[in-house]
This record gives sequence, C-alpha cells and structure tokens, in this order.
Amino acid sequence: MATHNRRSVLAALGLAVPFGIPARAAATGPAPGLRFRSFEDAVREAFATAGTDGVPCRRVEVGHSDEVRAGLQGCHNDRPFAGFPAGHLRIVRTGCEPGPAVNGVRLYAATVDVAVVGEPGGRPLDFASLPPAPVFTAPPEPPVAPARRPAPR
Repeated sequence: MATHNRRSVLAALGLAVPFGIPARAAATGPAPGLRFRSFEDAVREAFATAGTDGVPCRRVEVGHSDEVRAGLQGCHNDRPFAGFPAGHLRIVRTGCEPGPAVNGVRLYAATVDVAVVGEPGGRPLDFASLPPAPVFTAPPEPPVAPARRPAPR
C-alpha cells in the first residue's frame, strides 16, 4: 500500500512541476499568427531558391490528411504543376517533423521529399489536391508610443 501512495505523490508532483521544460522554450511575447501555404507555392519556392546545389530533391511541408498518412511515395504529378511538366516531379519520402519555433511555440508539420525526375513512373497523383501546409506568420509588432515633448514654459 505504501508503494501505491508513493507513486500517487510522485505522479502528482510530476504533473505539478514541469521538470523537462527548459527556460528558453517559454513563450516570450505575443503568439504567432497562422496561415496556410499552398503545396504548389511551396514546391515552386523550394526549387527556385536552391537551384545551383545539384541535388534534385527538396523537402516540402504539406498539410496533414489521410492521403498523406497512407503514403504518397512513388507518386508523380499527372499534369503540369509548379512550372514542371507532367510526370517530372515524384514524391520519394513522406514524414512528420518539428518545424521552426516562433516565440516558444513549435508547429509539427507533415513533409514530403519531392524529386525532379526525367520520366514518369509510379502512380499518377493530382498534386493540386494535396492540402496546404500551416505556417507561422510573424506576430504583429506592438505599437510604439511617440516620444513625449516637454511642455513649453
């Protein structure tokens, strides 16, 4: 019986005292906003900004859906998408990973690795049907009070 009581006390302390939370993870300011970025915009941006490194594969965030959880590996675009012709983009991996932290808040995102390939292969998929990914927006800046001028004498 004493073991059960000790466990109850330890469990209550574990709930009351957050041992595992580091001080730097605490929220520091207003909460960030949330918006949705389309998969097409994310793919276009990923391949436009990293064009010269020679790697034809980019990790792109996508919205969570049953289709993503079921697995999209091997699917290729069945129509022109994000400036690429039909059949030239293929999803090679899916996953879920932590995104960036903004003001102590972290968003976990579903990701897909998209590769540029020479010819179609695998299942065709309408990439436009993939849900948009949630992304943080910067919180609004607090208004700055104008400097006070001394009253004339």
